[in-house]
Amino acid sequence: MLPSRLRGCFQNSQGNPISDTEGPPESNPTIADYLMRRLAALGIRHVFRVPGDYAFPIDEAVERCNDLTWVGCSNELNAAYSADGYARVRGAAILCTTYNIGSAAALAGVMGSKAERVPVFHVVGSPAHASSARAPMHHTYGDGDYEQFCRYHEVSVCASAYLTPQYAIAEIERVIAEALSQRMPVYLQVPEDYAMMPVVGRPVDGVLLKEPPPSPVTRRSWMPP
Repeated sequence: MLPSRLRGCFQNSQGNPISDTEGPPESNPTIADYLMRRLAALGIRHVFRVPGDYAFPIDEAVERCNDLTWVGCSNELNAAYSADGYARVRGAAILCTTYNIGSAAALAGVMGSKAERVPVFHVVGSPAHASSARAPMHHTYGDGDYEQFCRYHEVSVCASAYLTPQYAIAEIERVIAEALSQRMPVYLQVPEDYAMMPVVGRPVDGVLLKEPPPSPVTRRSWMPP
């Protein structure tokens, strides 16, 4: 059963309501499931996170992905630094936080990853796009603008995306390309309702991330050659 605040606010790609018990079409995964599978296909095997209400659909998608394992952290800053260290060894990492209060707490660590040129995928669960006509919600400034923190985080990343069913596939590919080519963090904001809706279009088969040579900025004596 969906949380009461989300009931009745879902629509499919044709604009028709989705009932509380109706699942997504079998042909396409939900945004949350697709995002986690796509990132896991790069060879990432762990997700550093602090759970939060708006990120619960993402948390559940990680649980359903056999290739990913949670690494629980005591706070978001620790999670960001842990993801940074993991990415230096494995080539890339996933950091997952809730909206505003969680993502802002991780900001210093993510900005450090940008300075050191470390690719970290910062996945943030945000309020439902259709929540009561974008009414004031907790963890927000009460003005109904749920994209403002995506703009705030642009200083810490090389690319950002607000994922919707229609454009999730293309946007995910864009930020993956930017993160790996520039070797910097990216920010992916996933609204709570869209996270549980199926992507529109043909999903992309993942390609295993090839270990790139560390840049001179990020090379450390303890890193493998």
